[in-house]
This record gives sequence, C-alpha cells and structure tokens, in this order.
Amino acid sequence: MLRTLGGLHLEGETFSRIKPLLLVAYLAIEGSQPRRRLAEMFWPEAQDPLNNLSVALSQLRPFRVIEGEEALRAVIPTDLEPLHRALCEGRLSEVRGLYRGAFLEGVEAPLGEELEEWVWSTRERIALEVYRGYAAQARACFALGFTERGQALLSEALGLNGVRHALEVHTPPSPCPEPLPREVRKAYWAYALLPGRAAEVLSLNPEALERLYEERLLDGTGQARPLEGLTPGTSVGLPIEAQEVALTLARRLPLRGALPLYQIGRALWSAEDQERAGQALLAEARRMLSENPAESLRLLQGLALEPQVQLLRARALERLGRYQEALEALEESGLQGAEAAAVRGNLLFRLGQPGAEAQIQEALQGSSWAQGEALNLQGLLAFSRGEFGSAADLFARAAVRFLAAAETARQVDALNNRAVALFEQGSPEAEAVLGEALKAAGDVPLLQARALLNLGVVRERQGRSEEAQQLYRQSLEAAQKAGALEAEGRAWNNLGALFHRRGKPEEAEAAYRKALALAREGREWMLTAAVLANLAELRSDPASLEEAIALLQEARYAVLAERYRGRLEAFRPR
Repeated sequence: MLRTLGGLHLEGETFSRIKPLLLVAYLAIEGSQPRRRLAEMFWPEAQDPLNNLSVALSQLRPFRVIEGEEALRAVIPTDLEPLHRALCEGRLSEVRGLYRGAFLEGVEAPLGEELEEWVWSTRERIALEVYRGYAAQARACFALGFTERGQALLSEALGLNGVRHALEVHTPPSPCPEPLPREVRKAYWAYALLPGRAAEVLSLNPEALERLYEERLLDGTGQARPLEGLTPGTSVGLPIEAQEVALTLARRLPLRGALPLYQIGRALWSAEDQERAGQALLAEARRMLSENPAESLRLLQGLALEPQVQLLRARALERLGRYQEALEALEESGLQGAEAAAVRGNLLFRLGQPGAEAQIQEALQGSSWAQGEALNLQGLLAFSRGEFGSAADLFARAAVRFLAAAETARQVDALNNRAVALFEQGSPEAEAVLGEALKAAGDVPLLQARALLNLGVVRERQGRSEEAQQLYRQSLEAAQKAGALEAEGRAWNNLGALFHRRGKPEEAEAAYRKALALAREGREWMLTAAVLANLAELRSDPASLEEAIALLQEARYAVLAERYRGRLEAFRPR
C-alpha cells in the first residue's frame, strides 16, 4: 500500500525518492495518464522530461507499482480508499487510525506550478472530506441530544492537520446544534435497536421517519446511522428515550428475542418486566455457563435471590476458578439438597477443606448433573490417592451422566480427567480420550483451554517439547479469552515447568510468578502449593519445598506431594 496521509512512503519498503513516489500517488488518485503529459507535468523545466520520467520508472520497477507504455497507470492501493469507505460508513474509529496527517504532509521537493497546485487542492479536498465525516457524526449527536459529544467531535476535527487551513479556504455549513423533537428521536432509536423490524413491532409516525431521512439518520434501506461512541447492546451512554423504546420493543417481542432489549431498558423495569425478563436472563445465564461463565455471572446480577439464581451464581464462580467466593455465596444462600451438595463438594475439594466426601451420597440422589458431579468428585479423590484405574472408571461414568444432562462443559471436564488418569496409569487410551474431549469442546474457549493443556502434558512426556509449548500457549490464550483464573494459572505453571526442564530459569521463574498470582487470586490452594513447590525446586530452596509439600498434604493431594517429596531427596546432603 502507498501511504499518503501524514507523509509519502511505500508500506514495507525503504525507498524514499519523492518524485517517483509522487508519480505513483498521482496515478493512483487520478487514474491512467499519457506518458508525455506526466513528463511535462512532473519535470516542466527539464531539457528532456521524457528521459526524467524513464529514470523515475526504472527506479520504481522493482516494486511493480506502475504499468503501461504510452499511458501509465498505478497498480497499488493507497490509504485514501479505506479512508473514504470509513468516512462514508461513519466509522470514525477507523478514520482516526487512517488519517495520520494531511495529504503528503512533510513532503519537500521542487514541484512545477501544476503539480504543486494538484498537491494543495488534493490536500484540501481530503481534509474537507474528513471534516464533513466528523461534522455528519456531530450533527447526528446534536440531533439526538448528545450536545457535548457533538461539540467534542467538531473540536477533534479542527485539531486534525490540514483541516483548519482547508476551512479557511472553503466554508462548508456548520452542523445545526439543535436536537430533534423527542418523537423523532424515539423513532431513530426504534430503528437503531431493532434493525429491519422496528416498523413491524411499533406504529411509527410517518412524519418522524421523513425527518430522519432528511437528517440522514436513516439511509435508503431504512438502516439507522451508527452513532460514534455508543456500545451496541448495552444501556451505557444511551438517553432515557432510547431505554424507553428498548423496553417497549422488548414487551412486544418473543421472550428470547426480547432479552437484549430488556437488558438495555433494565433501569425502567416494572414488576412484570422483572418477572418476564428474569426468566429470560436465567435461561441465558444457564446457557452461557459452559462457554462464557463470566457473562453468565454478569447476567445474574440484579436478579431476585431465588434458589436457582444463587445456585447458578455459585456454579459460574466455580467455573471461573473463584472457589472461595463460590463457597461463600453458596453458604450465605443456605441452599441444601442434592444440587447444592454437588457444588459444595467440588468447592471443598478444590479449596482443600474437609467435608467434600460427605457431600457425595446426597449428590448421588439428585439429577443426572448432580450424579455426574458426585462421580467426578469420587474420581478426583481416587486420583489424589494414586488409584488411577478406579479414577478413570469414575470419570467415564461421570461423563455419561453429564452427557445425559446436556452439560457439555462438565462432560469435557470429565473426559479430560479420565485422559489424565489413563495417562498416569500408562494406558494408550489417554490420547484418544483427549481427542474426544477436544472434539466435544468445540469452539468454547474454557473447554478448549483444559483439553489443550492436558494434550500438552502428553506431548511433553512423549519428548515433543516444542509441540507441548505451543499447546500450553494455545491453552493460555483460550483461558485468557474465557477469563478463567484457574485454567490460566495451570497453563502458566506448565509453561514454567517446561522452561525449567529446558534450562531456561529466568523464563521459568516469570511463568511461575504469573501462575502463583493467578492461583492466589482464585484461592486455588492445590495449584498454589504446586507452583510454590516448582519455584522452590527452581531456586534450590529445600525449606520452601518442604513447606509446599506440607500445603499439598493439607490439601489432601497425596500423589503430587509424594512426587515432590521424591525430588526433595536431591537437596539432601549425601
């Protein structure tokens, strides 16, 4: 691409001769031109301008940016095309990134009169086009009552290089700062919030729609002009009339389609809205629990603290690795029964607190999901005792229960656990089960993170450390995308251990520190102890390693504690 805004250069190249680059810019903007005309325009005082042109073309030949014989044309895009598209579509965020300065700003070269006039007129034309784009957005803001935002956009435009000078030469009309009537503004929000369907759901005043077309707030297809600075799908920054319209639309739509609009109008809910929208929010939060527990938690905020809401909130916190918060929320709710026991048992185990086993029998009397949780917890307890065959069988049974309950996330977790148990047992089935887990994970980041992490462990133990590192990185990215502290911490811990084994102590320490911070933030004590043990070993610090082993024992993670106790022997004097 040829960059012409804020300078003049070929992207990715060091070539800096002004006249040849200016020739490319001229042809890219003005289109095909006769060779002789170009020679006379660019070298008007030369004895043989055609020769000068030939020299410039030879300098440009390695870049293949100009074609033709008698008539020449540029075959390279410039930054002006995406700028024009962004301005036409009102995407000022893109305009800001593209308009890096005035056209050919800072380009110093002796130019003939005609070429110099072309540079200045083009510079002014582009600056005016940018100003008009800002002014159109400012007018939209004024029209919809966002006076301060409109004024800020105009001030921003005047501060752009080249704009103020262009306005001194040309004087386009300033946008009217007066807002439209309230009824017209509400008609705009109906079209903006429910594109293509607003007129079907609401009875809108034809005169209001005519005014919106006149103001260019609706285009020829009935699409509302997007407004700079507003976040789609939220009430952030929206005026009260927009929230009123959102709520009116939501009340007239089927429940699932109404949910985003209910969320925008949430501050205005009546008791009836609270009940109807609450059902939709709860259903959506339950659906989002597997793929995006952070969003699930957000959806639950503000809902009445009914048992199903409190239980789902605890599960969302658990999925995010925020175990202590989840346990506190569960205990504060006073919830009892099989479902609560299933969640409580998992949390107690994760936090290394006593009482996890006592929850199993009650959970086994509950739904398929609660039974799956109980079986999975039994598997974790068996694994911690080193009973890998028994653990693998329990995880397999848990996966079946989760499948029956349509709990995909927990099914994937159980398959992951089964694969790890099989691997510890030395079974060749482990990799096939991990493949099954990855397939079931689909494109859900949190589920991918856990499956990729375990596959990385398999690759590392097979001696394929480069593949393992890549899988750990992929797991980390997926965990960060999901916002899951525990999964992110485990990925950093595995990376640290890999770096340590490969003789990269500084990289290992940095990774361990990140893992430790995440484990502590999530109060994931088993992971905290494991990372502390790894750090102690890295620093050759037997006292810290003994303390980490004690923490693992307290967390009842005997297998890992025994593994590190064996390594502790390396520190003993012989």
